[in-house]
Amino acid sequence: MRRKLAMGIGTATAVLAAGGGVAVLVWPAGTEPAGAAPVVTPTELPPDPAARPPRIRTALAAVDLTRPNSATQHDTRRFSLLGVSWSDPAAEPDGTIEVRTRAVATGRWSGWQTLEKADTGPDAAEAAVSGRRGATEPLWAGASDGVAVRIGGKAGLTKGLRLDLIDPGTESGGRGGGEPSPGVPADPSPTPAETAAAPEDTPIEGDGPVDETVEEPVEAPAAVEETAPPAVEADPDAGVDSVGREAAPAAAAASEPTAAPTSTAPVKAQFPTYYTRTAWSADETIVGGVTDAGQVKAVWVHHTGTSNNYDCADSAAIVRAIQINDVKVKGLSDLGYNYMVDRCGRLFEGRRGGVENAIVPAATVGFNTGFAAIAVIGNYETAASSAAIETVLAQVGAARLGKYGFNPAAQGTFTAGVANDKLAKGATITIPRLSGHRDADATACPGANLYARLADIRARSQQMVTGLTLGSVTGTYSGGAWYVKSSATLTWSTATAAADIARFEVLVDGTVVSTLGGDVHTATVAIPAGRHGVTVRAVHVSGSTARVGGTVHGDTTAPTFRGALPLDLTTGTYSATSAPVRLGLTGADNLKLAGYTVSGPRAATLGPVASWATTVKPGTVTWRVTARDTAGNTRATSMSRGVVLSAETAAKKSGTWTRRTGKSYLGGKALAATRKNAKLTYTFTGRSAALLFSRGSKTGKAYVYLDGRKVATIDTRSGATRYRQALWVSSTSVKKHTVMIVVAGTAGRTTVVSDGLAYIR
Repeated sequence: MRRKLAMGIGTATAVLAAGGGVAVLVWPAGTEPAGAAPVVTPTELPPDPAARPPRIRTALAAVDLTRPNSATQHDTRRFSLLGVSWSDPAAEPDGTIEVRTRAVATGRWSGWQTLEKADTGPDAAEAAVSGRRGATEPLWAGASDGVAVRIGGKAGLTKGLRLDLIDPGTESGGRGGGEPSPGVPADPSPTPAETAAAPEDTPIEGDGPVDETVEEPVEAPAAVEETAPPAVEADPDAGVDSVGREAAPAAAAASEPTAAPTSTAPVKAQFPTYYTRTAWSADETIVGGVTDAGQVKAVWVHHTGTSNNYDCADSAAIVRAIQINDVKVKGLSDLGYNYMVDRCGRLFEGRRGGVENAIVPAATVGFNTGFAAIAVIGNYETAASSAAIETVLAQVGAARLGKYGFNPAAQGTFTAGVANDKLAKGATITIPRLSGHRDADATACPGANLYARLADIRARSQQMVTGLTLGSVTGTYSGGAWYVKSSATLTWSTATAAADIARFEVLVDGTVVSTLGGDVHTATVAIPAGRHGVTVRAVHVSGSTARVGGTVHGDTTAPTFRGALPLDLTTGTYSATSAPVRLGLTGADNLKLAGYTVSGPRAATLGPVASWATTVKPGTVTWRVTARDTAGNTRATSMSRGVVLSAETAAKKSGTWTRRTGKSYLGGKALAATRKNAKLTYTFTGRSAALLFSRGSKTGKAYVYLDGRKVATIDTRSGATRYRQALWVSSTSVKKHTVMIVVAGTAGRTTVVSDGLAYIR
């Protein structure tokens, strides 16, 4: 933001947009000069080809201001943000532009407000894009339906001069012009990200920077206090998963001095909680190419120069409107800033590409590539800074620069990539790595009041909680979450001295449920039934924070069994002491089944498997199974089943069958047939059956009939001699059944040797 915008436009012009039209009138005014910005060409990353339309629709209405003394009526819509732009960024008008607006809610007109010339801009390829326009800084007026513009100067009207009116839209049901839906609560905090598409729930560990995302800011009509409002803690993945609402920590007063830093070593700070582009409903379909520079060497602090008279509940709409202004009015690829902060200290993700990537902004002419830009919403020439704002600026600076081995308080020497209003191309400056826009360009930005606080902000950037690590959580960890019954005990550690930590807070779904001293590193908290976000938040004495946590499920409901456990015979070797079986496991749980414990007829500990293959001694046995879930709840069941071995003598014979004896046969005996169509028929009452055969290199095929229907053809040949082999098994309903073996008469190996029948009753 420059001192004032001087625009020479010959006779002055004014526009009144009210009701259904816009009237063009005449006003007097004076003049002041201004400058322009050159262009270079960097490498762009392409836009997202799969970008989806935003959740909240915006609208831009443009009114032609180059038609003086015209009374032509134009359709108009409600708007909340406005500015004036012109075709050629280098052809700046040299007069003043003032506006006033009429509020929808009251019907009253505001006083006249001067629109300052925008002094932010891109470098390189983005600066060279055709269609870029010069513009004033936008003004946030709130929901309005009328605007008057007066323009002064002696020269002719600047080509393409127009008034841009932006409606940032609102959630479904709103009335447009930034007005919220009726009945929207006055809580400006985002709703938990579970209400949106949730990412994988991964616990936050380690002392490195952590991406914290939050979702769905609520645009509410009620005023919000200047202190930092509730925000949402989330898992470390842009976009996304949340662990619920939380109250922002208190910070030291802005006027409270902080000791000057004595170290310039990188600070391993976490990136603070922020609202994602999804949360404020960025329009990804209008975003062009952006560049990842690979490194951030310095962070520039800006202010937007817009009105300070806004509710923090409107911050998401302001960010949304500024994106539209930057892209559709100025012709930028996207929102010019990497990050934005409202007067309540809430951080918003800016330019596309990821909050922890070195995305080149379009904000500090000559110093965009390899830099980051963060803008505070408002005019800090007139407004005072606050602890909430300064804490966020300090933590962003520490986190972004610390990632690349830099310290916000350390000096750096930087070269202008292109000329701006202060420096020629190639000129160098040596300044702290966290500095104000005015250090790099001829501008008042970020405003005298905020600029005066930068030394203290740099000092505060050294006061960060580092090394916060979650040690343990009681319960079972599975699939990125913990499972407990009704409470969880957490332990944690930190590299920061206890004396430098004001307190630890434990939050469940964003609500503080336990506050502890800086020397306490464990807490037990109640966990209601269901999915919850649990966070340990460390609050430094400076007000900066670090967080670690994850998803915890509370569960006191025991697993269930879906009916009786099915038991079936399987193929394999049978004997008087062992029969192969498969036990079906039918447990189910309302959250997550952990597995089973079998205590009889033999012991086993199993995972959440569908069945268990084992052996059992023939006869009647009792199966005892306990299902357990990941929270530790259990449910037991039992059943009795009998495995019966029926010798070949129990079969009805048809054709010629020869008895064989030997200890390898089941019961010491077997029946053999060599003639085709010789039959053996077994009758049994049960639920599963297996036909047993002796096998060899010369044994042949047989047909199997169950209850009179052919169900299988089996080949009993084997490279080695084997006895009591189940080659056919079947699960059946519990009733009386017949199983018949028919010799197929295989050429060259006609013999079939039956060892008997096994079944479960």
